[in-house]
Order: sequence, then structure tokens, then C-alpha cells
Amino acid sequence: MKNTILMAIAFWSILCGCSSVNNIDVGSFANAVADGARILDVRTPAEFEEGYVPGAVNVDWNGENFESKVDAAFDTGAPLYIYCRSGRRSAAAAKALSKAGYEVFNLLGGYEAWTAAGQRIDQDAKYAASLIPAGSMVPDFVLKDLDGNWVTLNDFRGKDVVLVFWASWCPDCRAEIPDIKAMRQASDSADVEFVSVSFDRDIETLRSFVAENALPGVQLFDPAGKKDSKVAEAFGVKWIPSLYFIDAEGKVSVSTVMAWKVADALNGNIPVSSHSGALCSNESCAL
Repeated sequence: MKNTILMAIAFWSILCGCSSVNNIDVGSFANAVADGARILDVRTPAEFEEGYVPGAVNVDWNGENFESKVDAAFDTGAPLYIYCRSGRRSAAAAKALSKAGYEVFNLLGGYEAWTAAGQRIDQDAKYAASLIPAGSMVPDFVLKDLDGNWVTLNDFRGKDVVLVFWASWCPDCRAEIPDIKAMRQASDSADVEFVSVSFDRDIETLRSFVAENALPGVQLFDPAGKKDSKVAEAFGVKWIPSLYFIDAEGKVSVSTVMAWKVADALNGNIPVSSHSGALCSNESCAL
């Protein structure tokens, strides 16, 4: 009797062509991300652009040719970690992919659970798309510091440079100050220089803000403001804060709006915030 039941279970498993779908919590999903797992985001492209799990590939579950697009991006030989906004779409997608031969791990609660847990997100697909890409040489520029001295970016050749574009009136820039301080504290000043370019319109306001908040590094002032800045144009800055990590030869290592990416490039163990909010564009955060 026992053998008959086992044979029946095996028969129906083969007939259904079903593989198991593993539902996992945020902690287990985060461990997989840290280990370099293959991540699939099945939300819409618009949802994906606003923020996603680092390393995720976006294939819309409700779009055309879903499975063939997944097949083009991944193979069935390794586990696939999947999520959507709240978990409903990814649960359905996981079942379909499991039947197609993938070993699938579905994030319970989806992206909402991920962000609620304070996990890292990436927003570079939208906000950093215009920045100078990694591997490129950066252009030089000349701006005055808060004491009126002319400073060029080339002055710092021979050191790695963390270059930050910001303004004191920008909410996300202000929120990022603890991250910049943490990165500066964890870095050797003999090897790494922090250079900030402010788009404040009034230098006295900027001086007061820098002094009150004890901002580290070299503070530069671009009187043209964000919309009209030639420096911002040269560096592709459309959203602030934007950050670059530039090597000692003047080549871009990281261009991003995510402070944690620069922190990882510097050290990897620097405590910084997980993600940004709604960044200021050329059309937002008006003076």
C-alpha cells in the first residue's frame, strides 16, 4: 500500500511537471543577494526605475513573452530569486518558471517588505543614467572654495577622490550628510580626498551651513546653480545628490546616486543609509 501511494505521488509530480517554489523571507533573500544570486524583478519597467533590489534584472510578468525573456537573461542551471511589489505577481511568475525547470525562490511580501526592512535599494537605472560611466576619464573644472581660492579637480591627482554634487537646500543632500561623514571618517586622508560641489545660490548661506554641520573635505561653490552649471553639464548631473568615486589617475570607478555604492568602493564596511528618497532634479527642489 505504501509503495502504491509513493508511486502515485511520483506519477502526479511527473504529470504536472511541477518543481517546488520556495517562499523565503527578507533575511534569506538578502543573504542570497549578498552571495551574488541571480535576481529577477517582475514588476513593470516604471516601477523598476524608481528603485530595485541591487543586481536585479527586470522582466515584466504582465508583459509579452515573459518566459522567453527570462530564458534570454538566465539559464535554468542555477537558482533564481524573484520578487514583485507585494508578492502576488512574483508568486504567479514563480509557479510558471518552476514548471519551466527553474529552481525559484520567491520573496514574501515583495519589494515592500524589502524596503520596510531597511534593505539596500538601487535607483541608478533612472537617476544615474546620464552620469559619466565607470572607466571614463573625468573632465577637469575650476571653481572657488569658500575662502575664494581657485581649485581644480586635477589638483587632487594622485589621490582617490569622492566627488559629491549637492546643495544645502536639497532635502536628500542634507539627509546624506551622515553618510559622507562616515565615509570620510573611515578613509585615510593621505589616500582619499572628499570634494563637494554645491549649487547653492548664496555663498554666505552655504558657508553657514557648512560650518554649522562641520562638513568634511574641500567645499566648492558653483554660483551658476544647478540648472545652469557647466560643471553639472560636463558630469551629466541631472539629480542631486550625485556622487563619483574617481581613482588617482582621474578615471571613474563609480558614478551613482547611491552613497552605499561609494562606501563599498572605499571600504565595504562603512555604515551608510540603505537608499535615497525622491531626488531633486532640474525641475524639482526649486529655490
